[in-house]
Amino acid sequence: MKKTLVLLLIAMLAMGTVFAAGTKEAAAQTGPVTLRLSWWGGDSRHTPTLKAMDAYTQSNPNVKLEGEYGGWDGYYQKIVTQIAGGTAADIIQIDQPWLAELASKGDVFATIDNSMVDLSQFDADFLKNYCTYNGKLLGLPTGTNVNTFIVDADMLASAGIDPNTKWTWDNIVTEGRKINQKDKTAYFSGATPDLMRYWFEIYIAQLAGAVVDGNKKVAFTQAQGTEAFTYFKRWFDEGIVAPFSQTSLFYQKFQENPSWINGKMATSWTWVSSMDKDIGARKMVTRQFPVMAGAKNSGVLMRPSQIFVVNNNSKNKAEAIKVLNYLFTDAQALELLGLARGIPSTTVGRSVLAQKGMITTMAEKATNEGIAQAGLPQSVYQMNSEVIQTMQDVIDEFGFGKLTPAEASAKMIKNLEATLATL
Repeated sequence: MKKTLVLLLIAMLAMGTVFAAGTKEAAAQTGPVTLRLSWWGGDSRHTPTLKAMDAYTQSNPNVKLEGEYGGWDGYYQKIVTQIAGGTAADIIQIDQPWLAELASKGDVFATIDNSMVDLSQFDADFLKNYCTYNGKLLGLPTGTNVNTFIVDADMLASAGIDPNTKWTWDNIVTEGRKINQKDKTAYFSGATPDLMRYWFEIYIAQLAGAVVDGNKKVAFTQAQGTEAFTYFKRWFDEGIVAPFSQTSLFYQKFQENPSWINGKMATSWTWVSSMDKDIGARKMVTRQFPVMAGAKNSGVLMRPSQIFVVNNNSKNKAEAIKVLNYLFTDAQALELLGLARGIPSTTVGRSVLAQKGMITTMAEKATNEGIAQAGLPQSVYQMNSEVIQTMQDVIDEFGFGKLTPAEASAKMIKNLEATLATL
């Protein structure tokens, strides 16, 4: 589906229906201006965003801001279709992996520079690594998001596991299996099939540096892939993780699994930005991920929570960028937005929320741990949606017992090479 939509975008770009020329934006309008903002999320994101938009229009009465928002499901498809049809919003929230995928098809997003936004508020490397394409800054990171490992310390202790354990790949098995040995309905990990893919990517990153490198090549060998799948087979064999027959029902929503909610699963990989939602009513702490000796890369991800881009087809690009500058650097806007998109990526944003006591100790700790352990940025090819789906398909077959570790490694390499050849 994603490939079809992107091909549609390419076709529309070729016909000139999307590109809007202009290297320098005109001055912000003084007459009536209507701008549309598009994003996904839940009420905890919608409400503060609408309040910040309202505050902007009160200070800029000539501007009308219209929000277009909803859930995650179908958002990507909607955005690609709107861009291709020339009907996309002026300001668009996108997921970081989409930036290169969409920008590679043409001049879809406006270029941002220091004359438009105070870029000194952002970490320069963060902007370069995650918001830049072909040397052009095409978006701004809404927040700094990192992987974290959430742990139910009480559940571990009740199974005879030291809750302060420093986790290694080996003791996840040797200690983690104690939970399932004590209670056959309980597990160390709450991983669903999609989370198992993240774990696989971490393991391979430590072995080989990456799954797919910046040269559009599969970065791991048959032997390394077999080693990784052999290790994760132990997770299934020794009761570290529940069978996919149970967890596949909660693909991309592990936190809705009754076994997770009811305290039958002790740990999970997650993002700091969604940590509170994932934990729910449970009492949990954060820990660092295992890193093997001699690892080439920790595999721990740090990237923007999301990215705001400006539609290059907007008739009011200058005003749209002015709105972004407000959302990212104005103290009132930052307080209104709070943690709706994670811990702010700007210095002033973090300062404002810290002064207001809005950054929880747990979120701050998890973010600091993640930044300290963060690995190398993934290549744009590894983050490509078709590549991700190729990995996931093999993970699914392996998790359901249809492939041996060696077969899974061979199939993933073969299928990745085939997918990469089409990009």
